[in-house]
Formats: sequence, C-alpha cells, structure tokens
Amino acid sequence: MNDFNRRSFESGSGAGAGSGVMMFVAGALVGAAAALIFAPATGADARAFLGRRGRELADDVAARGKDLWNEHGDRVTSAVKRGYETATAAVSESANGAAESSRSM
Repeated sequence: MNDFNRRSFESGSGAGAGSGVMMFVAGALVGAAAALIFAPATGADARAFLGRRGRELADDVAARGKDLWNEHGDRVTSAVKRGYETATAAVSESANGAAESSRSM
C-alpha cells in the first residue's frame, strides 16, 4: 500500500464507523422513499400479482415434474429397486458373516 492510500485509510478510520452507518441508514431511507414513490401498484395489487405468479410457477414446476416422471420414472424406479436389492444382499451377507464368526469363537 503506498503512502497516499495508507494516509487516506488511516485518516478515515477514526470517524469512518459512525459516518458509514449514517450513510447506510440515509441510503436505506432514500431507497425506501423511492420505492414508495415509484411503485407501479398498490400493496394489494402487488400481493395479488405475486400470489398469482407464485401459483403459476408452482403449477409449471408440478407439470414439468410430472413430465419428467413420465419420461424417466421407469428408470428411476428400477434404479431404486436395484439399489435396495444390492443393499439388502450386502446386509444379509454381513449378518451371515457375523453369525458365522460368532459361532467359530
């Protein structure tokens, strides 16, 4: 860091914390005021739009999920079934091995 940057950093650190918070609060207030002034719809209209759009998105996701299930459901079902059978066989072999080792003791 060169001398100019170091001096400006060090000189701003004393009052920087309080003024930074004040700048943030002032920016938040200006942003909130601008949002209220330039809002294109009332709160009720905005909530109705968001609710309607949310339902449309949920319906779209559900339809796409059904399409994917119809397209790939058989593969997923058979993969889960194979995994279950493999896990059952592994547990059975492990249990049989443990039973045999306990008998030999």
